[in-house]
Amino acid sequence: MKKNFIVMVAVLAAVALAMPAFAVDFKYGGMYRLRWQSNDNLSDGNDDIDDNGNWFDQRIRLYFTFVASENLQLVTKWEADTLWGRESPGAGRHGGGDIGADATNLEMKNVYLEFNIPNTPVRAKLGVQGAGFLKGWMFFDDFSGAVFSTKLDPVKLTFGYVAAQNTDVTTSDDNVDDFFLALDYANGPFTASLVGWYQYAHNTNWSAYPDMSTGLYYNNENFAVTDNNLFNLGVSLGYKTDMMVLGLTGIKNFGSYDLVGGKSQDYTGWMLEGTADFMWNDFTFHLGAFYTTGDDDDPADFDYKNDYDAFAYPRGASYYWSEILGLGLFDVSVAGFDHVNRNYQGAYRAADAPSNLWALNAGVIWQALPQTKVTFNYYYVATVESVLADAETGDTAKKIGHEVNLYITQNVVDNLKLTLVGAYLFADDAYTTFKDDDDAYEVGAVLQWSF
Repeated sequence: MKKNFIVMVAVLAAVALAMPAFAVDFKYGGMYRLRWQSNDNLSDGNDDIDDNGNWFDQRIRLYFTFVASENLQLVTKWEADTLWGRESPGAGRHGGGDIGADATNLEMKNVYLEFNIPNTPVRAKLGVQGAGFLKGWMFFDDFSGAVFSTKLDPVKLTFGYVAAQNTDVTTSDDNVDDFFLALDYANGPFTASLVGWYQYAHNTNWSAYPDMSTGLYYNNENFAVTDNNLFNLGVSLGYKTDMMVLGLTGIKNFGSYDLVGGKSQDYTGWMLEGTADFMWNDFTFHLGAFYTTGDDDDPADFDYKNDYDAFAYPRGASYYWSEILGLGLFDVSVAGFDHVNRNYQGAYRAADAPSNLWALNAGVIWQALPQTKVTFNYYYVATVESVLADAETGDTAKKIGHEVNLYITQNVVDNLKLTLVGAYLFADDAYTTFKDDDDAYEVGAVLQWSF
């Protein structure tokens, strides 16, 4: 036994001596976040049904990068989410919060190889990675695929492929394949981006209308989708000085999809957003507005016209805005907002994929103390096309309501920050399909350390 131990030590010593020849640099970082939140009327918008939520959750992200040189590195990112008090059987999100705490809930967020292609100015990323374009209006998510980029100052060119879905490798019917090309320009105070995103969803109903996960019939017609092609063309313009930041973003839908029976519909929607920030002493004043088109079809006499007017997103687009209607810091996805597919009277989408919505936003950020920041935002939100406001009478409306958000951020120690959050929605008729829509609120706190 002693002899074997000596041999093992000798082997380990030899490996240790040889390591410098194969050594790589190691970088690490991450984030820990703890949240408490309480909310009411986010699920149904009606006081007659008790839908108050109250919970704690936490998230850990761990980043490890193995660097061979400036020409080659392997990037890995891992994540675990835990809802306090919840036990999830087997593998899954939000496990390990009960007594005992053990859970198989560590997720692979990113694992990709990044390297320079020899004798070219091109850098490649292959594997599961993340990307964002046009503030999330076009795309902002993790995915498996390949991305290639090159810098030709003052322009950066990025081209990529996204394997969005391939659940059955024996057929391509349910495949979703995305391709994108982005041109980014930066010179002095000016920035500009031009992005084209093509989503070939084959015979799935991704992004199409009706966007259903299962088959559905209306007036004895099957809404199964075939040959689904969505192309989004977007542009953003920016101007930044010490006193102001201006931005403009717009996207136009192109493409079409076929319905069973040979009927076809074209994607014709579009969106536009403008923002302006003005800095003065300890204050930053913000103005913003966005507009996303809606569909004006009347389901009572659905005529299969050759266009779908509502602004359509490729899967993976994610634009966060207000706290209640737009997910915000608490990231609560509300069932009542994404009801466009359950109501053929016309409806809207909110959350991080607003459609058939327009909003005005005014806010201010006050750096009250060196370690204390106060942020206030006001939103007026309405639909572009009228939506069902009362399921019993069939009445329609456009006004969703007024939302106010308040954030107080305090640096606790080092880079540990505590943010207190309060949000209230003064709901109007179009908020839900109930006759009388009740107000909604969210309150809570976020404690976060990035390292």
